[in-house]
Amino acid sequence: MQISFQSTIARSSRYRADVDGLRALAVVPVVLYHAKVAGFSGGFVGVDVFYVISGYLITSLILKDEERGRFSFASFYERRIRRIFPALFGVICFCTIVATILLAPKDFLAFGKSMLAMTFFATNILFARDTGDAGYFGRTAENYSLLHTWSLSVEEQFYIFFPTILLLCTRRAKRGAKSLLVIIALISFAICLWETKHRPVSAFYGFIPRAWELLLGALLAMRIVPHLDRRILRELLGVIGIAMLAWAVFGFTDDTVFPGISVLLPCLGTCMVIYGGESGPSWAKSVLSFGPFVFIGVISYSLYLWHWPLIVFTRYFSAADLTGRQKLIVISCSVLLAFISYEFIEAPFRGANSQFNRREIFLLGACATGVTACIALAICVQHGFPGRYDARIQHLVAENAKREDDFLAVCGNWKKEIHGMEDISFCSLGPTSERKVMFWGDSHVQQLYPLLAKLYEQGDLHNRGVLIAVANGCAPVERLNNIRTGYHCDSFAHFAMLRAEEKDIDTVFIGFSTWWYGYSSQCPSLDGRCIQSISPAEVEQRFIQEFGEHLAKLKGDGKHVIVSLPFPIYDRSIPDVEIRNALFGKFGLQWQAKDITSPVLRNEIESVAREKGAEVFDPRHALCVNENCLTQVDGVSIYKDDNHIAASQVDILEDDLRQALN
Repeated sequence: MQISFQSTIARSSRYRADVDGLRALAVVPVVLYHAKVAGFSGGFVGVDVFYVISGYLITSLILKDEERGRFSFASFYERRIRRIFPALFGVICFCTIVATILLAPKDFLAFGKSMLAMTFFATNILFARDTGDAGYFGRTAENYSLLHTWSLSVEEQFYIFFPTILLLCTRRAKRGAKSLLVIIALISFAICLWETKHRPVSAFYGFIPRAWELLLGALLAMRIVPHLDRRILRELLGVIGIAMLAWAVFGFTDDTVFPGISVLLPCLGTCMVIYGGESGPSWAKSVLSFGPFVFIGVISYSLYLWHWPLIVFTRYFSAADLTGRQKLIVISCSVLLAFISYEFIEAPFRGANSQFNRREIFLLGACATGVTACIALAICVQHGFPGRYDARIQHLVAENAKREDDFLAVCGNWKKEIHGMEDISFCSLGPTSERKVMFWGDSHVQQLYPLLAKLYEQGDLHNRGVLIAVANGCAPVERLNNIRTGYHCDSFAHFAMLRAEEKDIDTVFIGFSTWWYGYSSQCPSLDGRCIQSISPAEVEQRFIQEFGEHLAKLKGDGKHVIVSLPFPIYDRSIPDVEIRNALFGKFGLQWQAKDITSPVLRNEIESVAREKGAEVFDPRHALCVNENCLTQVDGVSIYKDDNHIAASQVDILEDDLRQALN
C-alpha cells in the first residue's frame, strides 16, 4: 500500500489545504489540554473549531450534490459511515482489549455502558448524566476512556436531522432558506445561553445547545456573507480569527463559564479564518497550508480518537496524573497510531478508489454496530466480569471501590454566595445547648462529622453542643478567596468568625486543608471577587498573618481555641492505589502514594497557633509513626481519595480528638 501523507480529497479542485491546517489548530490544543500540558488551559475549545469546520464542509458537499441533481440520503450516510466508522470502531476494539486486561469490574462496567452508548452515538447523553455536577471538567469524567466521543455523538445527532432540514429549506423556501437557518441557529444559541446558566452540564453535552455551532459553518458555506475581493480584508480576518482562537486556547480555563457566551470566541474566530481564505491568498491561508499543519489536520480525526484512551489508560495504570515523560510518550504514540490508523484503517474506506461499494459499507457498518453492542451488553449484564479475578482480589477491589463513596457530605457551603449569617448552612448537635463547640473549616473538618456525632452521643463533650460551619475549598480567613470561579470564601469566613465570637460558643476548633500551598490558587478579594493576583509566597504570608489575627481575637474573647494541623495529602488516590495493587500485585507491581503535605507550612501553622495561645490537634499522632503514615489496613484504604479519611474509618482519631476537646 502506498503511503499518501495527504488527504484523500487533496486532488479535488475545491480542496482547501488551509482548512486541513485549521483542523491541526483544533486537535493539537485538545490533545495538549487533555495531557495537562501547561499553557493550554483552554484547549477544549478545539472541539468547537471542529464543529464549525464540519458544518462548513458537510454543507458545501450537500449543496454541491444538490446543484448537480445527484444528492441522495443513501450517498450522504454512506459518506458518513466511511468517514466515521472505520477509525472509531478500530479504537473501540483497542479500548475493549485494554479495558478487559486493565480495568477493575466497577470501571469495566462503566466502560461497557459508555461503549454501548457510543455504538448508538449517545455518549453525550450518558456523560451528561454520569459525570456529576462538574461535568466534563470534573475528576469523574477523567476515568471514561470514551469520554471524548461525546462530541461525535453530538455531531452525528445533528446529521440525522440537518440534511432533511437543509433540503426542505433550499427546495421549498429557496429565498428564505438562509433566514430560516439563521433563526434556527439563534434559537439554538439562546437555548445554549439559558442552559449554561441553569444547567451547565446539559449545555456542554447537549445536541440542541451545540447545534448552532455546526449551523454557523453551514451558513458560511451557504454564502450568507458577501465575497471578499480585497486582500487587506482577507488578511485582517485571518489574523483576527487566529488571534481569537489563540485567546481561547491560552486564556480560557476549566473555570470559564462554558459554552455560554464564551464559545463565540473560538467559533467566530474559526469562521473568520475559513471566510478569509475562501476568496484568494492571504498570510493566514499560507501559514495554515504549511505541510506539517496539513499533515496533522489530515490525521486529526484519528489523532482525536486515539489520544484520550491512551491518556486514560496510562493514568489508570499508574493511579496518578501523567508525568512529563509519560506525556511525551503518550502524545508521540498518539500521533504514530493516528498516522497508522489513517493510512491503513481510514483511507481504504474513503475516496473514489475504495474497494468497498455502498452495499458493503452499510453491511460492514451494521456488523460493527451489532458486534460492539453485543460485547457492551455482555459487559453490562455481567457487571464488569468480576470472575476475571479470584475471590481475594474481588474482595479487595470491591472494598476499595466502596471507600470512594464512604463519606458524609453534610454541612457543605460549596460555592455558595454568603451575604449574611443566615445564608450559611450550619450543622448542629444539641442545638439548644447554652455551651457549644464550633467546628470551622473546609472538607477536612466535614470528614470529622461521624466522629463528632459519636462523641456527642457518648457524652464525651460534657453537655456541650456542636456547631459545624464548613465551606469546601476555603481557607478560614476573610481577606483571601479561592481564585476559581464561584467561590465566596471571604464572606463565608467573615460570618463564620462573627458566629464563633458569640457567647454560646466556648470552644472553637479550626481545621483546613493546605492543598493550595505552593500554587497561585488564592487571591485578595472583595465580595467574592479577586482584586489582584499575588504569588504563592505572598498568599502564605497573608494567610499566616490573618489566621494569627483570628486566633488572637478569639482568645481575647475568652474562647478555648484548638487548631488542627494539616491532614496528610497524597499524590494519588489511596483507594485507586490499593485497587491497582490488588490487580497487579501478583506481577510484582506495587504502588505507594507519596505524602506531599508541606512540612514548612505545617510548622508555620503550629508556630502561630502556639504563639497565640491556641491548643494544637495533630492528626498525625494517630495516623503516622515518624514519617510513615497509615493509608491502608490489610490492603483496604482508610481514605476515600487522596486526602479525606473515609467516614467508616475516621474513628481512628477518636482518642486524640476526645483528649483535645476535653
